[in-house]
Amino acid sequence: MFQTEPILYLQSLATDWLTLLMVLITSMGSSSFFAAVIIMITFGIDFRRGFLLFQLLLWTGAVTEVLKVAFAMPRPYFVDSRVLNLESGEPNLSPFTGKGASSFFGLPEKEALEAFRAEVTTEGSYPFYSLYGFPSGHVSTTTALWGGAALIFGRKVIWKIAPAVVLLMAFTRMYLGRHFLGDIIGGVCLGLLMLLAFSSFLQSPFCKAFFRKENFIPAARSPNLLFYAFMFIVPLLLTAASLIGPDVAGFLTGTNTAYLLVMRKGLPGDAGNRGKRVSRVLVALLNFAAASFITAVAIDITGTASFLGPDIIEFAEAFVPASTIWVSVEICFRLGLYGKESFSQKSSA
Repeated sequence: MFQTEPILYLQSLATDWLTLLMVLITSMGSSSFFAAVIIMITFGIDFRRGFLLFQLLLWTGAVTEVLKVAFAMPRPYFVDSRVLNLESGEPNLSPFTGKGASSFFGLPEKEALEAFRAEVTTEGSYPFYSLYGFPSGHVSTTTALWGGAALIFGRKVIWKIAPAVVLLMAFTRMYLGRHFLGDIIGGVCLGLLMLLAFSSFLQSPFCKAFFRKENFIPAARSPNLLFYAFMFIVPLLLTAASLIGPDVAGFLTGTNTAYLLVMRKGLPGDAGNRGKRVSRVLVALLNFAAASFITAVAIDITGTASFLGPDIIEFAEAFVPASTIWVSVEICFRLGLYGKESFSQKSSA
């Protein structure tokens, strides 16, 4: 599963147009793509279901990073200089050739593993998560997105499409030289486990409790303490322990902060004609994009990156755009895009 020969075979079939197509398809596993999809679902279809799906994706990403750190496995192009990193187009400067696994159930050779882990450790206290290979984050989150959508909406067509999308994403990750087959299998298994947990959550009393305003006011009640710990304390503790990146923590806490602010009035209803739904999506997308751009420009102009450090900067660049969910809801409400049912307090999702 950690052999480079299958990847080398796929790359022997590479052409410029095929590589471009694979890069386009693999971009459907990026955080930007997921954010756009979730915004469209949350503001255009169903706020509650969209928010639940967002939580599933964010926590799948967080657990993926925890496992990446725990296993500390290299990517294919680190252990074999013949493997091309077709996604970035950067040359492969690995000092190793043919150091992948020698058998299907084996691991990359010990020399390459030790060199990789030593290199990551000497880079500093902050782990460079993009260097880790196992499990594949693109595959785990793609599995979670499509499987979660099928669970939430109960549409047979989504169940039929989901396996094909996951397989296609897996193929692109191997073709582009980003992952071993073992990384792909690990990503699928993690995504399925997250879906199992998500399915159990949807059928539990916690799901309905998650949409009750009284459970999110400052109070020393069991549901309140549980949700606050889940939404804020756990992500920050994982970041402090260098188990997840500050960008993932930023998205989680930013999204959850927005949710708490929305809950002050109650969640918005989803009524509205097609024009209103499209308008709500456009408002949310524009706010998200504007917040990302303004945050990046402000950091660059003020030079705060030089004294705040990369961790805080990455956290802020994720937290600020994610928190605009609340701003977008407020704007849509004031523009009359939610109709009379807006901010209705429902007891169930």
